[in-house]
Amino acid sequence: MAADNQRAYLMAQQSWGDATRQQVRVIAALIRRETRVHFGETRLGYLWAIIEPTLHLTVYALLFHYILKRHAPLGGSLTLFMLTGLMTYFLFSKMATYLAYAVDGNRALLNLPPVKPFDVIAARAILEAATYLFVGFVLLVSLSMFDTAVVAPYNPIQLAGAIASTVGLGFGVGLVNAVMRAFARNWMTFFGLLLSPLFFLSGIWFLPSQIPPPFRDYILYNPILHNIMWVRCGFYRDYNPSELDRGYAVWWSVLAVVLGLALLRVFRRKLLEPT
Repeated sequence: MAADNQRAYLMAQQSWGDATRQQVRVIAALIRRETRVHFGETRLGYLWAIIEPTLHLTVYALLFHYILKRHAPLGGSLTLFMLTGLMTYFLFSKMATYLAYAVDGNRALLNLPPVKPFDVIAARAILEAATYLFVGFVLLVSLSMFDTAVVAPYNPIQLAGAIASTVGLGFGVGLVNAVMRAFARNWMTFFGLLLSPLFFLSGIWFLPSQIPPPFRDYILYNPILHNIMWVRCGFYRDYNPSELDRGYAVWWSVLAVVLGLALLRVFRRKLLEPT
């Protein structure tokens, strides 16, 4: 009896391992396909991923430095301050938006037995996260060549935690968006309206301590604001804001992922219905 139980356990472990390896291979293949589709076959497609945030950074840096005569609230570089805010916001918003179209963009592949909705969404999430982390690194290195006040991250562990929290939030919201689009085709128009005020209220070019109460209390409900503050804690040695609640940021990320996965599982058949 004991031998039979052990044999069954080993078979189950082997079956689980085979399924995991197959899913990894499927996601890896989907990432390669998404790279070709998302960026195209030319180098310009890859360059646009760098050009877009660079244009945002340049325009806002010129606006705040030369027109509004603003100085960096932290450190000596206004561009570094804005880069930490912009790239964190883009990491969230681009992932939350891009994942929403994952099922529609790969609907033909979902007819294949090994490919599931989670696989196509996970592939897009990995590609988008890797893209913007690479873009952030390239911009940071480029800025350091022209601005001596641009510094490397002071606390990489803090930075890694903030990035993980931001990626988790973007992934979870992207899962929710993918499911919501199955019920309302115009859902992303509404989501875009939600993102517009978040762009101005997430602390990209200001510190929460600069906002007087009670408005400060209201914007602190925004988890993206906490993730941006957390990222800046990784860059600036003396920055440890009392307003930052890392637990709150992580709680929102976990909640978004759990909710998104639950919706994906419950409404899987709805997602697979032809449009």
